[in-house]
Amino acid sequence: MSEEVRKYTDFGYELLREALLPELLNDDQDDILYLGGKLLARKYPLENIEQLSAFFDKAGWGRLELVKSGKKSTTFDLHFFEDEKRENFSRHIEAGFIAAQYELLYQTTAEAILERKRRRFRLHIHMDLM
Repeated sequence: MSEEVRKYTDFGYELLREALLPELLNDDQDDILYLGGKLLARKYPLENIEQLSAFFDKAGWGRLELVKSGKKSTTFDLHFFEDEKRENFSRHIEAGFIAAQYELLYQTTAEAILERKRRRFRLHIHMDLM
């Protein structure tokens, strides 16, 4: 018996991210999605930060690029896919996911701040290291 590989469509993804979630979550959308990203990170913990890019690609969240890495802060650019037509939905799931991965891997508190750029988001990760 062969396994059937199911590929979900971009349209189905967009229905959830652009239509359903904003309607259900209203003004609390960004906060709830950020917490949801943290929950996802706890369910899918990575072994190291270098795996973030591959996870983002597999999840269809975009191309994640390390811009700058320091002791207490790291900056990533989240690029949209070339064929992505819509880029207006909240990216707070992605921000929460990254923050929680840093918390898990470095045993500290972390916060991700989103900055909208042209055709990408910049994510600033700040850690509370002693």
